[in-house]
Amino acid sequence: MIIEPRMPLIIQNFSNIENYFKNNDVLKNINTEDEDVKNLNIYEMEFNSCTLKNVNFIDCNLKNSYFFNTIFENVDLSNIDLNKSTLKRVLFKNCKLIGTNFRSSYFENVKFIDCNLKNSYLDDTSLNKVEFNNTTLKESIISDSKFKETLFIKSDLTLCDLSKTSLKNIDLSDSIIDGITVYPNDIYGVILNETQALDFIKILGIKIK
Repeated sequence: MIIEPRMPLIIQNFSNIENYFKNNDVLKNINTEDEDVKNLNIYEMEFNSCTLKNVNFIDCNLKNSYFFNTIFENVDLSNIDLNKSTLKRVLFKNCKLIGTNFRSSYFENVKFIDCNLKNSYLDDTSLNKVEFNNTTLKESIISDSKFKETLFIKSDLTLCDLSKTSLKNIDLSDSIIDGITVYPNDIYGVILNETQALDFIKILGIKIK
């Protein structure tokens, strides 16, 4: 069971987080809406118990950031560098994360609902209790990663690179997996529908007469 964010009873409305982070590295118990955050270059930034709605991050470098108990709704994090970040109890809802770099990050109790992660980078990540629900991961890289209680629900993994990532006990039966890259050892124990299983037979080099 994925634990979702729970906001504190007292939460402050806050604006201009771009200027705030020029002198601070932790934002806690705040709600912010309708902002453009540009050219932030911060190492080890922290969001703790926050809600962000209709916020656009533009040309930002946020490596090694920490997100805890936080909700992102209608937020654009496309092409942002979040390499080696940690996300715990985080919800992304209807967010745009095209080309976002999550390489070598750690996810725990994270949900992506109705999100776009096309061309995103999730290689060398650890995903523990993570759900992708009605989310596109087209042409994304999730190679050499670790899944634990990871769910894909009606999501699109077309041309996704999942090589060197074990899919044991991962249910892909209601998701689109056309053209994904996997190695034979990766698909041991994966859960597929009948049509998908026939396609995977080709990966194994088995010919059917």
